[in-house]
Amino acid sequence: MGARSMVVLGDSVAEGQDDPDPAGGWLGWAGRLADHLGIPRRDVVNLSEPGATIEDVVRDQLPKARDLSPAVVILGCGMNDALNGFEREAAAARLSELFGWARGSGAVALAVPVPRPPLLERSPISQFRKKRVLQRIQDFNAELGAASQNYGMPFPTRESVARVGDPSMWSSDGIHLNSAGHAYVAEVIAHLARSLPREQAI
Repeated sequence: MGARSMVVLGDSVAEGQDDPDPAGGWLGWAGRLADHLGIPRRDVVNLSEPGATIEDVVRDQLPKARDLSPAVVILGCGMNDALNGFEREAAAARLSELFGWARGSGAVALAVPVPRPPLLERSPISQFRKKRVLQRIQDFNAELGAASQNYGMPFPTRESVARVGDPSMWSSDGIHLNSAGHAYVAEVIAHLARSLPREQAI
């Protein structure tokens, strides 16, 4: 990979689902972010897989990322953990492993906070389950923020991507961003990347 290279880890949202690339496949916020940062598409590898949890990312995707030695690592994960349930201590350990590797390799690692999908608002599931899922989203984001801070990595807070809560940013299934949503997330992360100290510049 090139000197300005990027690897993306995560689930179907990180993969870019529902944001078609005219050249084929999915573009997503990751591809759009690379364009913002001037990283050639040939130097972007998206290892994300639909349905992935943080356990899947570290077990299956991280070893491949290590072999690529990227300059930038972007993590978009957590929705499947929130929907299905997770142990905070186990998630914290996996995040520590990922961020620790990035720090040790000299890469900048940036995690995208888990959004609140419109699907929850119209879902027939009980209010009790909705509250549990929302609490898990909050808990996972707290672990993302803690891991980022512990390893000196940038983290866009949920408030910094507030517009992602707008239903117009989501596809019809209510769980994947549409092209407008992916474009918005890419712009927010690009703005954060440009404001980093020189030693963390992307």
